[in-house]
Order: sequence, then structure tokens, then C-alpha cells
Amino acid sequence: MFDQPVIVAVKGGNSILDFLDDGLMKVSDNRVCFGAVNALQVLEDAPANVVIMEMDAGEMTGFELAETIRDIDEERNHFTYIILIGETNPEQIQLDDFHQAVDAVTDTKRLDVIEHLALAGARISMQMDALSASNDSLQHLCNNLRKGQLLDPLTGLGNREYAEQALYDTIRQVESRGGAACVVMISVHNYEEVIETYDTSIAGELIVNISERIQRLVRPLDVVAYFSPGLFALVLIQPNIKQCTAECYKRIFDGVRLKSYTTSAGFQPVSIGMSICAATADTGAPTVGNMIKFATRELDESVRTESIMVHHLIPE
Repeated sequence: MFDQPVIVAVKGGNSILDFLDDGLMKVSDNRVCFGAVNALQVLEDAPANVVIMEMDAGEMTGFELAETIRDIDEERNHFTYIILIGETNPEQIQLDDFHQAVDAVTDTKRLDVIEHLALAGARISMQMDALSASNDSLQHLCNNLRKGQLLDPLTGLGNREYAEQALYDTIRQVESRGGAACVVMISVHNYEEVIETYDTSIAGELIVNISERIQRLVRPLDVVAYFSPGLFALVLIQPNIKQCTAECYKRIFDGVRLKSYTTSAGFQPVSIGMSICAATADTGAPTVGNMIKFATRELDESVRTESIMVHHLIPE
């Protein structure tokens, strides 16, 4: 007994239904619908693995009905195998219509193959649904792994999530013990230009070299992260906000932008921007989002003026 759901959509009256009676007897879950609207109503309630329809489905053509079923499938993430029956020679059917909506076409003179097409279609439908479910599961797993991943695979540094967590912890420490939380953004402004001129591998070599240079210039307990493509973040804690100035970080700024970086394509010049945002507990619990916003918004100006931009979150 064939137990996969099958829908037969017929116009009614003198139709193919009489020729399918023997085959339908072998299907335990078959639903006969008279007209396209009736078929769509049934499909809205419960999907089918196979739909067998006439070329003339009553309120619409078989192709129109098939396209509507595809829209329903897309909403449900389901695959229905559609078999079209009609007097038309399959070779005369528009190939675009066939490939986009209908899976199999047979003439009324070849109804003996319907049972085999239905069996094959049901297997294909189940396999497609299983693959779709597996793909959704893998995508969900990848998203969860990505959310839990704290390391950037290119540089080996922490990523954006790592930097934001480090800044959050630093703010909490400043609130309880005093001092100043500081986030420093360092942008490689010609990163996209290097990609356009060469490729991502050369740009990647440049980023790795810059990351190694930054790590040699900071203190051991300072956090260095690759925040986003072409953008580094430093998270630091200072005894007081007076030590969060351009002069305090000029050594890092000059050390990064005045360094020559070698790649497989030769020496690459860099255009570096640096912007700082610092806050103390006196400001009333600064947020991670605000500090990052103020630290990134003047990077273009830093590149233009070749200077470090500084913003302190201080009481009004």
C-alpha cells in the first residue's frame, strides 16, 4: 500500500478520473479535488507529496495551478512533485513553464505510467524535504557556532563579540573600582582599495601584518581585537581619564601607520585612522554601544588630518 499523500485535481465530468481508479486504490491517502480552487483549499490545510492534475484544472490551467502550488511550497519550505496530464504533446509545452513549475508531463494515452510517476515523485518529494530540513538544521547550527565564536580566523585575535564583551567587563570594573574605560579604534582605510587592486588574499596578508604590529605596541593586558574588515579595536583600562589622550596613544598610532608592510604583491602603503572614546563611572554607566559609536564616527577625520581623534564621555 502506497501511504504518501497524493492529490488528484480534475475538472470534473468527463475526466481522467475514471482511468485512474485502479491506481488510486493503491494509495491509502488520496484526495480527489474537483477544480483548482478545491485543490488549493485542500493543500492549504495539508501539503501533499504528489499532485496529479489535468491540463485544464477548471478555474485555471494546469500550469497556473502548478505555479500557485509552488508559491505555497515556498512559504512552507516543502516540495510537491507535480504531474500534469493532458492531450498536449509534451514537446509542444514551453520548456520554461515545464522546468519552473511542473515535474512530469504525460499524455492521456499513457496513463499506465501514472502509478510509477507517483511512486518516483513521492520518493523525490521526501528526499527534497529531508534535504531541506537538514540544510535548515545545519544553517541553525552554523549561526549558533558563529554567535559563540570569539576568535577571528584570519588574525587569531578576538572578534567583534570578544571586543564588546571585553569592553563590557572593563566598564563594570571601572564602576566598581574606579579608573577609566577606553576603547581605541584603528581603521585601515585603504583596505577595500587593496582588495580592488589585488585580491582578498593580499589584503589578508596586510591585515595579519598590521595585527602583529599592533600586538607588539600595546601592553600585555590590553585587549586587541579584529572588530570588522579593516577595523581593529583596543580595549584598555587606565588609572584616570587624563591618560586617555592623543599624546598617550601617539606611539601606537605612529607605530602602525609609519610601518612598511610586506605582502606577496610587494610593499603596501597604509592609510590609518585612530579614534578614542574614554569614560569613567562619573558619567553614569556608559554603554558599550555608545562608546563604540563615539570611537568610530571620527575615523574619516583622523585619516584626513593624520591625527588621533579623542572623545571623553564626561558629566555635563
